[in-house]
Amino acid sequence: HPRPPRCCDCGRALDVVRDGGTVSAGAAILPEFPGAVCEDCSVLAEGLAVTEFKAAAAVHFIHATQFEVKTRDAVQRYLDLYGWEPAIVGACAVRLHADGQQRDAFALLKNARAEGPAGYYDVERAALALIDGETGQAHDLLAATTADDHPKWHHWNGVLAHSVGRSEAAVEHWRLQIEVHPEDVEGWLPLGFHLMQDREDYPAAEAYFRQAVDQHPEHQEFRAWLGDALLRQGRADEALAELKAARGLPAVDERFAAGIEELIAQIERGEG
Repeated sequence: HPRPPRCCDCGRALDVVRDGGTVSAGAAILPEFPGAVCEDCSVLAEGLAVTEFKAAAAVHFIHATQFEVKTRDAVQRYLDLYGWEPAIVGACAVRLHADGQQRDAFALLKNARAEGPAGYYDVERAALALIDGETGQAHDLLAATTADDHPKWHHWNGVLAHSVGRSEAAVEHWRLQIEVHPEDVEGWLPLGFHLMQDREDYPAAEAYFRQAVDQHPEHQEFRAWLGDALLRQGRADEALAELKAARGLPAVDERFAAGIEELIAQIERGEG
C-alpha cells in the first residue's frame, strides 16, 4: 500500500481528499517529493484544482530528481491521485522520458490519446520526439495540430524550426508563444537564449529579459540573464545589481544559484 504524502516541513502525514474537481493533500500539488506542506506550515493550504493545473506544477514535477518509489510506480500513483488530466499526463510522460523510460512515456501518451484530446497528446508526443532528435516525426505531429490544441504549440514549433535551421520562423513562433501565454515561464526562455547565444545581440537580449522580469519579477533565471546581458555590454555595475537581486530570489536550482554566486564574485574581483 503506498505511503501517504508528508509535509516537507514537519513530516506530518497528509490525507488526500477528493471533492468534485478538487484534490487536496495539504498544500501539495506534487506529493511525491518535497513541496507538500500541511496547513500548519503554510497559509497556502488550498489543495489543487485539477481544472486549473498550471504549467509550473508540471515543470516542478519534471525536474524532481528523487522519488520514494520507482518512477513508474510514482507516476501511476500520481495519476491515481489526480486523474488523467492532459497536463498531468503530459508531465508524467516527460518524467518517464527523462528517466530513460522512453517506451513507457510514448505508450502513456498513446493510451491517453485514445480518450482525447488527441491534438493535445500529439503535441506532447512531438515534444518528446524533438528531445530525441526525431525532427521528421515531430514535424508530422505538429503539422496535424493547431495552436488551439495545446498551450505550448508555438513553443514546440519554434524548437522544431530552430532545430532545422529556420531561425526566423523559430523567433516568430517564440514571440507568439509569449504574446498568447505570457504567464508561461518556460515560454520566455528559448527566444532569450537565441538572442544571447546564437545572435549575441546583447542589447536586444537586455530589452527582452527586462520584459521577462516585468512579467515574472520573482523568477530568478530572468533576473540573472538580464545581469549577464548587461555584463556582456561592459556595464558591470548594473550587472552586479541585477545579479545580487537574482541571488535574493527563490533558486531555480542549486547549480544555477551557484553560477550566480560565481559571477558576482568575478565582478567584485574586477574580472567581469
